[in-house]
Amino acid sequence: MGEASVAIGATARAGIDGVGRLTSRTWAALAVSCLIGLVGRYLGGAWILLADFLAAALAYGALYRAAFDGPAGLVGLRWGREEALMAGVQLLLGLVFLVVITVLLVVVGAVALGVARAAAPGFDATSAEAWRAALSGPLAAFVTALAPLASLAVLAWLAARLALAPAASIAEGRLRVFSAFDLTKGRAGLLVVLGFVFYLPSVLIAASGKAAFDGGVAFLVQAAAVGLYYFCVAPAWTAACVHVYRHAPSLAVAQPSEA
Repeated sequence: MGEASVAIGATARAGIDGVGRLTSRTWAALAVSCLIGLVGRYLGGAWILLADFLAAALAYGALYRAAFDGPAGLVGLRWGREEALMAGVQLLLGLVFLVVITVLLVVVGAVALGVARAAAPGFDATSAEAWRAALSGPLAAFVTALAPLASLAVLAWLAARLALAPAASIAEGRLRVFSAFDLTKGRAGLLVVLGFVFYLPSVLIAASGKAAFDGGVAFLVQAAAVGLYYFCVAPAWTAACVHVYRHAPSLAVAQPSEA
């Protein structure tokens, strides 16, 4: 159980195998999560964020509990320690990314302002036309584009480094966010690739449906994307993360006790 066992192929297979294995044990929780997500999308606005928060806590709590052979509940449906831990992990991760995104936005803005002032002496930052003129040159546009691309790379890297926080929290029965950072050392690239592969289909379906359709058809496409996410993507991602967690260096996995 060394580095080869957490290679992309082995981890991807673990994720794919986990779809059938975990879904069959948690389908009630996943179905309720889908319903909550769809209600949030129907209501719109801030309800989407609240619904997704509750749905993710319910679904991932059930999935990680099943992955670590915890108490099943009603085909995964229950609100227990695992769901509470997932809610806490989500809140902490949300705060971390809020702070990081705020800092990155400031950096991107500062880079753009610096490039604009260097390209156009006497630059007026309050004029939209001045911004277009200052950043119209190929060099200025290239340098300005690097900042947001670098910011996306930072966010992807950070998401990968914190990806095992849910698995570690459920396995050990306590919140582990920053302390789970070391578990992904040397595995960030693996998790970025797998996250891209697993999440891309549902994101594309949701985005294309919202852009191409209106009314009821758009909602049906959104429903398909939500169903794909909770019944395929979430189980696959959970199983893949548990596989990586179990093969983390010098890790003794603590199995959750009966609750």
